[in-house]
Amino acid sequence: MKKYKCKLQYDGENYAGFQIQANANTVQAEVEKALSTLFGEQTKIVASGRTDTGVSAKGQIFHFESDTDIPANKIPFALQTLLPCDISVLDCEIAEDDFHARYSAKSKTYSYKICLTQVNLPLYKKYYHYPFKIDINLLKKALDKLCGVHNFKAFMASGSVITNYEREIYNIKLTELEANCYEIKITANGFLYNMVRIIVGLVLDIARGKLPIENIDKMFETGDRSYGGHTAPPEPLVLEEVFY
Repeated sequence: MKKYKCKLQYDGENYAGFQIQANANTVQAEVEKALSTLFGEQTKIVASGRTDTGVSAKGQIFHFESDTDIPANKIPFALQTLLPCDISVLDCEIAEDDFHARYSAKSKTYSYKICLTQVNLPLYKKYYHYPFKIDINLLKKALDKLCGVHNFKAFMASGSVITNYEREIYNIKLTELEANCYEIKITANGFLYNMVRIIVGLVLDIARGKLPIENIDKMFETGDRSYGGHTAPPEPLVLEEVFY
C-alpha cells in the first residue's frame, strides 16, 4: 500500500470546520467521500491540522494510503467531478513511508485580511470589517512584540486539551493591499486553538487605543486571557502554507 501526499484548497464558508463531526458537513468528510468513490474502497485522510468553522485554506496538506493504480498526478483531476466546487485537490504525489501530514510539519503560515473602511464593503466579505481609526505604527509595534518564543496560553480559546503553550512565531508581516485594506501573515512552529484570531483582535484593539500595548507582556507573563482583546471572526482566516 502506497502513501500519498496531497495539497488541498477550500473555501470554509459552508463547512463546520475541517475535521469530521457527527451531523455536520465538513471538509474532511467531503474529501474522504470523494476518495472512497474514486478508489472503490473506504479511504481515510490525515491532515496537517484542523481548521475551524468558516476558516479557509490555500495550502492544507493531507496524506492517505491506497493500492490504487491511478497515477498520483492524475488523482487531482479525477477528483474534480467528485468534490464540491469550493474544495479542490491541487497536487498529489507519492510520499515517503515515514511522512506524516501532521507530525512531519515544521511550521505553518496563516493570513488574515482586514478592512478599515467606515462603511461595510459587500464585495470584501472575506475581510474583517473593523470600522475604527487605528494607529498603523502602533499596530506594527504590537505585532513585532509577538515574535519569538513565548507562552501563548492567554492566546488560546477555552475547549482545548493542550497543556504545552510554548510556541515560536518566526515572522509576522503586515501588508497594505490597497487603501485601508491590510493582510497580516503569521508564520510559526505551531498554533493554539483560535490563536491567530485572538492575536488579530488584540493588536487591533491596541492600535485603536482601547488596550495598552503593555498588555501583551502581561498576557505572556500571567497566561491570563482577560488582558486580551476581542476574538476576530473566522471567515477572513486562511491557512496559507504548511512547511516540512
